[in-house]
Amino acid sequence: MKLRFLQISDLHFQFQNFDTYLMRDKLIEYLSELKKDANFDFLLLTGDIAHRGNDYNEDLVEYLNNMIVEIELNKENVHLIPGNHDVSRDSTRTLIIEGILKSDNPSEKLDDLDPKSLNLIIEGQRKFFDFYKRFMGVDYPEKELHFLYQSKKYNLLSINTCILSDKQGEEGTLLTSQMKLYNAIKKINKDKSTGEVLNLAIGHHTLGCIEPSERESIKSHFDDFSIDMYLAGHVHDSSYNITSNISENPFLELVSGAIIKDEYAIPEFIEVHVDLNNGDTEVTYHVWNSEYKYWTKNNQGGRRLKEGKLNYKISRLEKKNLNKLKEIEDNDEELDEGEFKSFIIDFHAIKESYQTYNNNLDNQIRLDKKFLNMKSSETFKIKFDSYSEYFGVINHIMDSTSYVSADKKDLIAETIFDKYLEYHNQFNNGDEIFMKILNEMYKEYHSFLPYSKALTKKYIKILICWCIYECEIFNDDKRSVIN
Repeated sequence: MKLRFLQISDLHFQFQNFDTYLMRDKLIEYLSELKKDANFDFLLLTGDIAHRGNDYNEDLVEYLNNMIVEIELNKENVHLIPGNHDVSRDSTRTLIIEGILKSDNPSEKLDDLDPKSLNLIIEGQRKFFDFYKRFMGVDYPEKELHFLYQSKKYNLLSINTCILSDKQGEEGTLLTSQMKLYNAIKKINKDKSTGEVLNLAIGHHTLGCIEPSERESIKSHFDDFSIDMYLAGHVHDSSYNITSNISENPFLELVSGAIIKDEYAIPEFIEVHVDLNNGDTEVTYHVWNSEYKYWTKNNQGGRRLKEGKLNYKISRLEKKNLNKLKEIEDNDEELDEGEFKSFIIDFHAIKESYQTYNNNLDNQIRLDKKFLNMKSSETFKIKFDSYSEYFGVINHIMDSTSYVSADKKDLIAETIFDKYLEYHNQFNNGDEIFMKILNEMYKEYHSFLPYSKALTKKYIKILICWCIYECEIFNDDKRSVIN
């Protein structure tokens, strides 16, 4: 199962100059072109929708509606949070914030703040809340401040990092209200299927903008509730960071650029693909070329982006699937070589028609290159090695006419080869192709074979691995393929 989504941040819609005006129009066209490659599952808009607390006018609403129409999303799949420019400031609110920040323990002070003072702080985002209701059609959960969205493919924690936003230079002092944040993130545990989905968190500010002790607390929450990725904006310059938690599990922090062009902002947005089956993640940064006036992929963001994509492995998702494979393998019955020979002979016997398949055993591509090009997992390689000890049994049968007549020697290779050709373009890594061939061969032949389900599948797995070793399959290069 695959996920594809976009993150766009810092629109600052009321900011206008010619380059920005043109860039925004071209962005809609560019998103429409990206949509042709594959569907998007959702869109993240990570704050600063307005500019300097200005009103949200009809032009802004129309622009955002045009954006989601072009990428064919409905409002349920749009996730929107406020930025510091979406806050209106007044003197009373400023005094309350200053009092919090001057206290001995500002984080605890915010959690214990009396309801009236807290409401005065939150009212600074009233224009944004009203816009959210108007655009999204539902109320922003302003009393909770932070909230969790759950779906079949992903969980999304929306963090309001702008509660205390009030002035320039506040980076490193921002607070989130730890109690409210914890109440939101702990809901992830209520869904037992969370191990099957991607866990995301979004905020307008980078984690570096949060007060240090609270930042570490957030990282601990991310670790406890298996957050795989945090996406933010604010700094108007895109970046990426693999952030180590207090445990051994990292998470990926992605920062998007802005959708304005001024003397320091870098116009840029992020496209993310995640394979939920193995954790393979590809991040593409799309940047505005100011000289020639077009959107394009950015390969200037460091060595890991030199080919225009950041490749990353979400280890939690990989481990989840490795554990599934281990669980399946642990239930396999022991293999008896004599019975395996009988299986191969029986397999040939149930084939009513065939065409000779001539494999060229002298033209084998090294296994390590096959596994690299096919993006095969380490677990697959380990299982392949364990199955390879039985290749001698297969070759013994193939080298003798005592078991199978000479004119039927290539039936197994032919069958697997045909299945490979049928399915290899449908998937983007060797593990998925292997499992598809296995399941289709099992469905087609198991009723004719007098063996248990576990043994039948194990025998077929060995035959497929043998065919990978001996025959011309697994020679494609899947490293640049995204589905």
